Amino acid sequence: MHFLGFFGIFLAAAAVAAPLNETSFKNAPKWTPGYDLKADDVIVGLGNGTYVVKADEYLALLNEAGVTIGPPKLDPSWGSVNTSNLAEVNNTKRGLSKRCDGDGYIITDKTETFIDWDVQMSPVLCAVGDMDITVTNGYSIANAVTVSAGLNVEKFTKLLTATFRIDYTRTWTTTVSTLTKGTVKDGNCGVMITKPTTTRRSGRVFRGCVGSATETGTWYADSHEDGSYNGIDWVQGAISMCTREQDNPPLARCNGQGNFV
Repeated sequence: MHFLGFFGIFLAAAAVAAPLNETSFKNAPKWTPGYDLKADDVIVGLGNGTYVVKADEYLALLNEAGVTIGPPKLDPSWGSVNTSNLAEVNNTKRGLSKRCDGDGYIITDKTETFIDWDVQMSPVLCAVGDMDITVTNGYSIANAVTVSAGLNVEKFTKLLTATFRIDYTRTWTTTVSTLTKGTVKDGNCGVMITKPTTTRRSGRVFRGCVGSATETGTWYADSHEDGSYNGIDWVQGAISMCTREQDNPPLARCNGQGNFV
C-alpha cells in the first residue's frame, strides 16, 4: 500500500492486456493517404506503420489479446463491501504508522482494457450517389475520472494522475494533415469514427485505517495512449466508418448508445 497525501492506494489488480503490434498484421497492406476506406475496413496505427485491416480480423485479434468490445459493467457489489475482508498489510510498527497516517485510502479493484464506444471524427454525411467523407479538424476524445456522489472529482483526478502517472485531464483533438477518407454508398448515412482502446481502473474509497475502515464511495478512471496514423496524432485504436442504410440523420452509433451529432 502506498500513501500519497490524503489517500493511500492499494493495487488489488493491475493486469492490462498486451497491445497489438506489427507482427499481428503480417499480410495487411500499409495505409497510404487518400486510400478509399471501405465500410468493413479499419485503419490501425502500429510501431512501424499504419495498416488497413478488415474489421472482423481486427476484432478477433483483440479478443485473443483479452481486449473486450464495449465498456465493462461496474461491479454492483461495491456498495456493500465488507471492509474486514481486506488483505493484511505489514504489522510492524513502521507499517502500522504508515497505514494510519491519512484519513483514508482508495483501493484499485480492477484494471481492464476494452474498445470503447464509437468516437466521431467527421460530420454525418447522407449520400445521394456515392460520396466521399473525410476526417475533419476539431473532434476530440479525453481521459476522464468519475466518482460517486459526495466525492470531489477534481481532488481524485489530481490524486490518480499523480499515482498512475497518467494525465487524466488530457484531451486529444483532431488536426488533420493527410487525407483520410471513405466512401458512403448511395442511400446510406455515414461518419468517420475511432474505435478507441481504453484502459479503465476502478475501485473504492475508504475512511479510517485498514481493518476498521468504512467505505464512502467508488471511482473509475478511463485513459488512452497516444496513437499515430500517418499524419493524424490521435489515440490508440482504429479509425473506420460507421454507415447505415438511411436517408437522413440522426445516425446511431454502430458500437455504443446514442446518436452522432
